[in-house]
Amino acid sequence: MDIIILFTSYYFATKADTMLTKELVPHKLMATPPELSDVCGLCIRVHPNVVGMVLSLLKVHKMSHSGIFYYEKGIPCQRYEA
Repeated sequence: MDIIILFTSYYFATKADTMLTKELVPHKLMATPPELSDVCGLCIRVHPNVVGMVLSLLKVHKMSHSGIFYYEKGIPCQRYEA
């Protein structure tokens, strides 16, 4: 099961995508799943092994997120607790 990080705006989602690409962190920019569609339409999907590094990089680069969830298609999303 992967982790998805939701953002407060498209701006932060695309900025995070650019930053993670530059830092060579494996991730995927994707549409926010329909069950979480009340937030920005983009999110970043990462493997649980790198979520700590991603959150640290977001903090260093002053990028806010609006939620972190475990995600697997077809299974209800559950909030990620660090």
